[in-house]
Amino acid sequence: MAQPHDLYYFLYPPPLVAEAARYAFLRAQGELPLVRGDPMPDDRLHITLHSLGRFLNGVPREVLDLALAAGGAMDYEPFGVSLNLLQSRGGAGAGKLGTVELAAPAGAARELRGFQRALGNTMRRMGFGESQIRSHFNPHMTLHYQHQGIGRTTVPTITWTAMQFALVDSLYGLGRHEVLGRWPLEARQQAFV
Repeated sequence: MAQPHDLYYFLYPPPLVAEAARYAFLRAQGELPLVRGDPMPDDRLHITLHSLGRFLNGVPREVLDLALAAGGAMDYEPFGVSLNLLQSRGGAGAGKLGTVELAAPAGAARELRGFQRALGNTMRRMGFGESQIRSHFNPHMTLHYQHQGIGRTTVPTITWTAMQFALVDSLYGLGRHEVLGRWPLEARQQAFV
């Protein structure tokens, strides 16, 4: 049987931030009855920046080389990320399951959106097709995949400074992420104190 591989650029939160995000979800458990399974493990929490495609039995070398080159060509400074809305996608209606995610309020994700657009522009410049460059971006971190739909709820703000991004091979259905490349975000000027 063929194994699907999904190739993505991800932004991973630091471990303590991932733990705080999961805790915000678990703290709301009394109002959000689980239907199936556990929340996403801390080490798999992420924000998807771009999806580069699904490939059977491995990512083709030319796609991987292009993705690694685009990641290496990024020149961007660290930026702030803030998420404070617990919400669902899908799962509307009796017996239907969807996701629960931690999202950014409107207008609060300017820096994150700017980075995602800059990465898309770099991908375009390096030769990626338009179908591989995400044009609509709703920043969120999925906390649970099999949950009843919930209403939008404000939770204590989860914040961090993004210091790197990653290229990830997600083995579909296996719950496994293999990081293929990481790139630091570096400040161009030193702050004067």
